[in-house]
Parts: sequence; C-alpha cells; structure tokens
Amino acid sequence: MSDLYLFLKPLFLTLTLECGLAYVLGLRKKELLLTVLINLITNPILVYISLLLMYHIGIEKGQIITYLLLEPLVVFSEYLLYRKYLPVKRNCLILSLMLNLFSVIGGLLWQRMF
Repeated sequence: MSDLYLFLKPLFLTLTLECGLAYVLGLRKKELLLTVLINLITNPILVYISLLLMYHIGIEKGQIITYLLLEPLVVFSEYLLYRKYLPVKRNCLILSLMLNLFSVIGGLLWQRMF
C-alpha cells in the first residue's frame, strides 16, 4: 500500500463526512471551504502522528492515544480556527466537536465494514 494512500483515504473520508454534516447543519460556501481547509491541515498531521505512534508503541496503544489525546487536541485546534475565521458566528466548540465526532464514528464504522 502506498504511503500516499495512507493519508488520502482518511482525508477523503473526513472531508466527505464533515462537509456533509456541516452542510446539513447549515454551513454554506465560504464556511464549507473553511471546513475543507481546516481539515487539510489537521487531518494529515493527526494521521501522521497516529501512524508514528502505532508503529513505535503498537496499534492498540497508538489508537488509544489517538482517540483519547490527539482527537481532543484536533477538536480544540479546529474550534480555535473556526472561532477565528468563521464568517457567521456560531458555537464553534459544539460545531468542531460534532463534526469530529461524526468523522471518528464514520471512520470506525468504515474500518469495521471494509
């Protein structure tokens, strides 16, 4: 499996899920573009660190650290970016939490199905 695939698959799934939910929640053009740009930053970093952890300390421990430590950091980082750049004022922490929770659950279901 190519290294690029390891990054593109979760990125594509995250973008699809989070932008879909963001649209359902009422975000539109500029806001959806912001969602894409934020995830283009945070997702590859998360995947890279997660893969490093799984390689060095094992898959199970790496996943535990990813879900318990790294994902909350992503939620907080994305919250700060939404708060700063979202043109329409919303509860950015709830938005970030909902989008990321939806993405994590969708990713876990995807892994179980395929």
